[in-house]
Amino acid sequence: MSYRTILVHADLSRHAPDRIRVAAQLARACGAHLAGLAATGVSRTIFPHGCHPLPGSLEASYFDPLHARAEQALVQFGKITAEADVSHESRLVWDLASDALARMARFGDLVVVSQDDPEEALADTGGRIPEYVALTGARPVLMLPCVPVTREPGRHVLVAWNGSKEASAAMNAALPLLRRAGRVRIVSFRDPGMADAMDAQCEADLAAFLARHAVRAEIMVSERHIDSGHALLAMAAQEACDLIVMGCYGHSRFRELILGGVTRTVLFGARLPVLMAR
Repeated sequence: MSYRTILVHADLSRHAPDRIRVAAQLARACGAHLAGLAATGVSRTIFPHGCHPLPGSLEASYFDPLHARAEQALVQFGKITAEADVSHESRLVWDLASDALARMARFGDLVVVSQDDPEEALADTGGRIPEYVALTGARPVLMLPCVPVTREPGRHVLVAWNGSKEASAAMNAALPLLRRAGRVRIVSFRDPGMADAMDAQCEADLAAFLARHAVRAEIMVSERHIDSGHALLAMAAQEACDLIVMGCYGHSRFRELILGGVTRTVLFGARLPVLMAR
């Protein structure tokens, strides 16, 4: 398994250049094709075939600037990817960014987005992109934090494990990164005084599965004295990890998302990249 197509959100936010650079670095390392997607911020339900207003009309005065911003975002994407020397393409979509990314994810292996920044809510995003794409899209999501990412993620990886299908999906989705990592730690949390969350057979099966994929991992059970989300972030900081891999828990109904507590804590509190799947 390897990433062959990586999709990255292209916009004019202050986080976009770093996001595109990290996606380009990852695409180059994996030999993948990089697709940059810019959205106008107008729902596809309004213009299912795009918007083509008459020049000089009232509609043009509103929609043309949205189209122009998306084009500018793709120009920036093109410059950065050209410098990185990776195979790439640009997509301009009449839709909300979250819906467009979730839909286009079906034709890729990984989606790269940024953590929601409350100080920079752009009109074309609608907010809450990472969780929306992770919960409604068909592919894993790599969320980059609002703080600058100083090195390519995936050298020192912390994988959250609780035996669920979501955790298994996230670990499987991260295999291309885990194989390249210098250190991989699998952690399962338990409450103080409780039995191990992972029995010996589960640990052996997990280690054997990873070994068959050329991944050497340290597997551990750790007591937590705070909730699992904060415990995971604290361990990642203590161990100087550059990537967290975890299952994404929750469900969506129309555009109202309900997240599990651990997912919510990590999504909003992470200061390092997080790879999520469900």
